[in-house]
Amino acid sequence: MNIQLLNRLRPFIGFLLMATIVLYYAGLHWGLQSLGFGILFPLTFVITLAIDKSASIFQRQEMLLFLLFLIFSFVAVFYPNIDFEKFNFTITKILAAFMGAYIGIGLCNKLDLEDYFHIAYILVLILIIFAEYSLGTFNPVTFYAPSAARSDFLYNANYYSYIALFANFSVFRLHLKYRNTWTLGGLIVIPILAIAISFTTQSRSGLIFIILINALFWFWVNKTKIRNPIYAIFRKVLMFLISLAFVLQFINIYTNSSIENRMSSTSNEESRGQLIKRGIEVFLDHPITGVGAGNFINYSPTRHMTHNNYTEALVEHGFFIGLLIIAVFFLPFFKSFRLYLTNKSNPEYKLSLLFFFIFLLFNNIYVFYRASNSMMFFFLMIGIHYKLLETKNQE
Repeated sequence: MNIQLLNRLRPFIGFLLMATIVLYYAGLHWGLQSLGFGILFPLTFVITLAIDKSASIFQRQEMLLFLLFLIFSFVAVFYPNIDFEKFNFTITKILAAFMGAYIGIGLCNKLDLEDYFHIAYILVLILIIFAEYSLGTFNPVTFYAPSAARSDFLYNANYYSYIALFANFSVFRLHLKYRNTWTLGGLIVIPILAIAISFTTQSRSGLIFIILINALFWFWVNKTKIRNPIYAIFRKVLMFLISLAFVLQFINIYTNSSIENRMSSTSNEESRGQLIKRGIEVFLDHPITGVGAGNFINYSPTRHMTHNNYTEALVEHGFFIGLLIIAVFFLPFFKSFRLYLTNKSNPEYKLSLLFFFIFLLFNNIYVFYRASNSMMFFFLMIGIHYKLLETKNQE
C-alpha cells in the first residue's frame, strides 16, 4: 500500500482502532459490544492484514508460534472423546485472541499507532468503572465495602483487574514518552481507580499486582539520575513520605474492607491450586495429545478451567502443542532481558522487562491466550520491544 496514502489514512485507522477496543471491551453496558466484536474487530483485522501483508506473522517469532499453536489445536477434532461444543467455543476464542494479537503488533509496527492503543485501554478502564457506578455496584466513597456480590458485575469480577493492569502500563509508557502534565495526572488517577475497582470486585490479583507494578515503576523504572545531590536527597525523602502516607492509608482501608476475608480464604471452592493440581493430573494421563481445547472442564470437579495459562495449555493441547503457546510468553521476557542488559539505566528497557516479567506471573491467574483484549495488549508490548530494539541498532 502506498506510504503517502497510509500516512493520510493513519488518523482514521487510529480512531477506528480506538472505537474497536472501546466498544468491544467496554461497550456491554450500552449494548455496543456486538458492534465492536462483530463488525469493527474483524474490519480492523482485515485492514491490518492489508497493511501488514502478514509480515508480522512470519518476521516475528511470537506471532508465528501463536499461528502454529492455533493451527495444530485443530488436531483435537480427531480425538475420540472430544466434546465438540466446548471445543468450538474455545477455538473461536483462541482465534479471536490471535486476531487481536495480530492487530496489536501489526498496527504498532507498520503505522506506529501505539498511542491510540494506550489511550483506548485507559478509556476502557474508565468506562467499565463508570458503567458499574451507573449501575450502583461501584461507589467511589465506599469502594472498599461493596454492597454488590462478585456475580453482580457486568463482566467477570476479575476482568476489571486485567484491564486495570493494561491501563496502568499504558499510562507508564505514555509518561516515559511524553512526561507532561496529562501523563503525570494519569500516573495518579489510573492507579487509584484500579485499586478502588480491585477492592470493589474483591480481586486479590488485581490489588496485589497494581500495587506491585506502581511501586516498581516509581522506585525502579522511573528512577532518574539527578546530579544535584540536594535534589536527589529531596526526591528520596519526598518519595519516602508519599509511600509512608500511602501505606498507612492503605492499611486503614484494607482492615475495614470486604477483600480482607477473601485474601485469607483457603476454601476448596476458591482454591485455584486445586484446579491446577487436577490439571496436572489430567495432563499426566494425556501428556502427548492433551484432552482438546475447552475440554478440561469435563475432567474438573468444579467444571472450571485451571485459571492458569501454562497448565491449561499442557492439559488441553499436550506437551508439544502446549509448549508453543508457553514459548510465546517466555520469549519476549528473555529478549527484553537481553535488551535491558545493554543499558540498565534506560527506563523504556526497564518498563518492557517489567511488563513481560509481570505477565509471566499474571499468567498464573487466568488463561490469557483465549482473551483477545489480553493478547492484543501483550503483542502491542512485543511490537514496542521490537521498535526499541530497532532504534538501538540504528544508534
